[in-house]
Amino acid sequence: MGGVGKTTLVKHIHNRLVKEIHYQVCWVTVSQGFTIKGLQYELAKILKLDLSDEVDEHRRAAKLNWAFKNRKKIVIILDDVWDRLCLEKLGYSLGMEGCRLILTSRSSEVCLKIGCQKLREVKNLNSDDAWELFRKSLGCETLVSPDIEPIAKSLAGRCKGLPLGLITLGGSMRGVTDIREWKNALKEFPDDMESDVFKVLQYSYDRLRDTNMQECFLYCALYPEDCEIGRDELIGRYMMEGMMKGDSREEEFNHGHTILNKLVKICLLEATSEGVRMHDLLREMALRITNVKPRYMVRAGIGSQVPEEQDWIFDLDKVSFLKSYIRGIPEDMAPNCPSLSSLLFSDCTLRWIPESFFQHMNNLQVLDLSYNSVLMDLPSCFSNLRSLRALSLRQCDQLRYVPPLGKLKNLRVLDVSYTGIKEVPQGMENLFKLKFLDMSGIGLDELPKEILRKLSHLQYLKLPLRVNAKIEDLSSLELLEEFKGRFCDLHNFNKFMRNRRNCEKDWWYDIRVMPKVSSAQCFLHHDSGNRRVEQRKVILQSFSLEADGGVPASIILPHCVQNLHIENCRGLRSCLVDSFQLQATLRGLSCVIKHCDDIEWIVNVPDGRNTIIKTDCICFHSLTVRYLRNLVGVCKGKIASHTFSGLTELCFNHCNRMKKLFPWAIVQDLKNLQVLWVQYCDEIEEIIGREEEGSSQSSNPQITSTTADLPKLKRLHLSVLPELKRICDGKLICDSLESMDFKWCPNLKRLPFFTPNTNGHPLPSLKRIEVKKSWWERLEWDQSHVKTLLQPYLIADDDEKLEGNQYHVKNHFRPY
Repeated sequence: MGGVGKTTLVKHIHNRLVKEIHYQVCWVTVSQGFTIKGLQYELAKILKLDLSDEVDEHRRAAKLNWAFKNRKKIVIILDDVWDRLCLEKLGYSLGMEGCRLILTSRSSEVCLKIGCQKLREVKNLNSDDAWELFRKSLGCETLVSPDIEPIAKSLAGRCKGLPLGLITLGGSMRGVTDIREWKNALKEFPDDMESDVFKVLQYSYDRLRDTNMQECFLYCALYPEDCEIGRDELIGRYMMEGMMKGDSREEEFNHGHTILNKLVKICLLEATSEGVRMHDLLREMALRITNVKPRYMVRAGIGSQVPEEQDWIFDLDKVSFLKSYIRGIPEDMAPNCPSLSSLLFSDCTLRWIPESFFQHMNNLQVLDLSYNSVLMDLPSCFSNLRSLRALSLRQCDQLRYVPPLGKLKNLRVLDVSYTGIKEVPQGMENLFKLKFLDMSGIGLDELPKEILRKLSHLQYLKLPLRVNAKIEDLSSLELLEEFKGRFCDLHNFNKFMRNRRNCEKDWWYDIRVMPKVSSAQCFLHHDSGNRRVEQRKVILQSFSLEADGGVPASIILPHCVQNLHIENCRGLRSCLVDSFQLQATLRGLSCVIKHCDDIEWIVNVPDGRNTIIKTDCICFHSLTVRYLRNLVGVCKGKIASHTFSGLTELCFNHCNRMKKLFPWAIVQDLKNLQVLWVQYCDEIEEIIGREEEGSSQSSNPQITSTTADLPKLKRLHLSVLPELKRICDGKLICDSLESMDFKWCPNLKRLPFFTPNTNGHPLPSLKRIEVKKSWWERLEWDQSHVKTLLQPYLIADDDEKLEGNQYHVKNHFRPY
């Protein structure tokens, strides 16, 4: 029966098999409303097989069959099978050598029709196991006293050993320690529930006692069965519906996460790696509830036809066709649904909507037509939906025109991103209540003058990459929390940053500063579809910082910037960080710099400057440097310890003037470094340079020590460094190092890895070393036993070739 633990059992089998290197495991959730084509594509994705060009079902099956036969010891798990499947159409032949099939179903008849050789009925738990599961579901924070225990056992006994019922009921009683509340719960639990699992589950739903949380739970039933729902997407829909409380987007998202966490904690939703999922029995229970009030009509993930007009009941509240396969709505269809508040037609291959369709939907507040790439037109009556709060047309890329929006003055959310429109919808300047506007990815070159000033309530704004953001318009958006857009020059960018400094509100941004935009750049700028900006990123590309008189202008970096990309810029100062104007210390900066020939140092502290009391400095999280022709090294001078103390990745590529990467003085600060990657640097002689005599730091005994510890370093990659003589003069302790690659470093004669224990392993975490065999054999070692200890991890390569100056390197495990 449903909820007995079939999926949980095969998850354990799956996880056990995955740990065995001899098995390849394919997991596919089938569910109701499946299609053979959909299952074929799911299996192909797992097998890394491309079926996109195959129209014929039988040819797809033949390719899958070929892929299965070319793999040894493969296990296919089909979960939640409702109807008979033709396994041959999935590429699986019964008795195929080296291939095993496991499936779960509520029906033994289905298993027999498919041809299963062994059937295992999953039964309810006995009373002792049921009580143990119920106790675990209560959580460690719920202490069951001797007085409460008999009441709790009676309550658990009503579930008749059904695991889902025990887990859900236990979750609803989590944290309850008052015996009176336990007695009341037992009294409220009717005797006849024992024969109906849905009544057991609904009891946990009723105990929520919070209508808002109940609405949020029921809303999940609008998604297809077994669908993994992204948290931000779901909370974004809650916000469209007006279900979240808060004075800002951040507060509303916090409220949404709080509700989802509670629903997960009481076991009404299941947490997944990407979001949440609703158990199919709980979804069935939710759909039973919404057959009464509020009234839902849910066709998500199933069917190819819109229900007949008479099936659209008068008091419907929400209708969902999410991820269905409908093509169009019957001509002249006009459902009489005056109470309908939400209509979700997202991702259902919708081609057309008849002119009359919306005429009796005067209360419609949320309309989602997103991801219908073949939808070309919208009916004109669409303009009369005066109650509409949210409209999403995202990625309807064939849609060239949106009817006038001037009458939709209640609209809070408008998403026209990645549609085919090339001008702002008529009447958009009248949407005074608009809080969310996404116009990214459309072919618009310029916004109408002063339109943003009239939309002063905007909290979220994404502009097309072609549009140059005007500081005069943006400065009026005092409530802005999330912004994505482009400035054509540094002057306007700096002006906007000064303006934002006066704003106390914390914000998220993805900003580009670049003079022109190509079509290719617009394509590469395509985002993932997430409703949140969720980063603090600035990209500076293809412009000059040279101001009047040849003095470089400063770049005003925004508050708490996390990602900074600088590419092909002229006029930067010889020291990169001197080009920035900071308001406070930047912590955790991930920085990528490419093709900037003015830069000689990343950080350069002149003698006499005190970096200890300096409040406006940069603390790096990662640093990637490519094609800086005049770079001398990472740093010079007396560097504040916090500058590199948080650094986790250091990657350098094609920096041909550099002799050494960084000085020995800062090794003590690299306690968090995990990846060190250096390649194609023609002149580099040492990675960690010797301290020059007479330098301000050479007298420090801690710095001049010959042994240093890089406790978190996991990956070391050195390739095509023809002049490299040494990694360092001293000794390195790298207890976390897992992987090393040395590709064509012909002058490197010694590895500095060291263990204080005379007979100990210098690299206890090591998994692999990739080198050229002849180079490995001539290496010198400070400790004679080390080479023998490292030999088992060696991946030797005798087939390396040089063609001119180009060395062919395998790009395994690239960090970027």
